[in-house]
Amino acid sequence: MKNFLAAQGYKIMASKVFQDNKNAIRMKIDGRNSCTGNLRHVDIRYFFVKDRVDRTEIEISYCPTEAILADFFTKLLQGTLFRLLDK
Repeated sequence: MKNFLAAQGYKIMASKVFQDNKNAIRMKIDGRNSCTGNLRHVDIRYFFVKDRVDRTEIEISYCPTEAILADFFTKLLQGTLFRLLDK
């Protein structure tokens, strides 16, 4: 679909992915050299995302955990965060 739209003359922008883990962002941008040797289990998914970052198809940006809406549906909420979404 992306190639088709580009052939039709539409400008395709890079997709933005928000991440709240700074070490994961650094690993995706700098590669395995920025991490310790304990990352042997990271294999196919790592190279897929790293390849897309290198091709500038996706852009990874830092976003604090409190601002990522999907985390509210997967993590336990306490105190002010619960009251914020209860409204």
